[in-house]
Amino acid sequence: MSETIDPSNPLAYNINPNYGDGAFYRRVRLQKGEDDKGLFVLGELEDCNHGFICKLYYANGCVSAIEATHKRIPMTTCAGAKEPLMALINCPINLGIKELLTRFDARKQCTHWFDLALLCLQQANRDEASRDYLVKVPDQKNSAVNAYVQCNGKTLHQWSIYDWEIQQPENLKGHTLYRGFSSWANSEFAEDEALLEAAFVLQKGYFVSRARRFDIEAEAGEEASKHFMMLGACYSYSEPVVFDAKRTDKSVRDFSDCP
Repeated sequence: MSETIDPSNPLAYNINPNYGDGAFYRRVRLQKGEDDKGLFVLGELEDCNHGFICKLYYANGCVSAIEATHKRIPMTTCAGAKEPLMALINCPINLGIKELLTRFDARKQCTHWFDLALLCLQQANRDEASRDYLVKVPDQKNSAVNAYVQCNGKTLHQWSIYDWEIQQPENLKGHTLYRGFSSWANSEFAEDEALLEAAFVLQKGYFVSRARRFDIEAEAGEEASKHFMMLGACYSYSEPVVFDAKRTDKSVRDFSDCP
């Protein structure tokens, strides 16, 4: 069966007729606060296919509680991923992303909820009150696109990218945004926490931006179990959840021309 798969469209989705003139945007906001339950970091993530919220409480140097809600999810089963997210409770807040990823199996999590929770955890260990990320990835036609990530309005990375590979800046040319990204990024930005985190935020944004090529709304109701090549990729594609998972309806937003 693998011989019939188009590597540029492995799920055989309908093509988005509006792709080519717009752009993918992702916004991530991390805000510290305190309420009657204690200190927390409120994390909010929104892009074309997702709308997730994570409120991570912490005390005595560890995660004490997590409240997870959502506004938009791509699969009917994604909401259940708040349960494996609770594995972060009691985790020390001073652990880096690299060590955290060795402690937890991301394949059992909702990729985007989990990423947001890890960003909240990192924010809890910083003195700053908030971070606000903005990622932009223009639609790719036949040439490289200039993607960027801003943090609190300041551009930290601006990369020219073509088919998962960085073309510019020159010192990063040839590096991949797919398998192998974590290895080179952790090495390249080891001395600068802000640049390292921003690099991961941009890479995750580029990953999701590829979904703009497809008419996801046309796939509403489709059973996830049909996508055998995705099995084990995340919570909704894990067994036995995948057998109940279906594409949601009216979950896609195009932020090309609006906030």
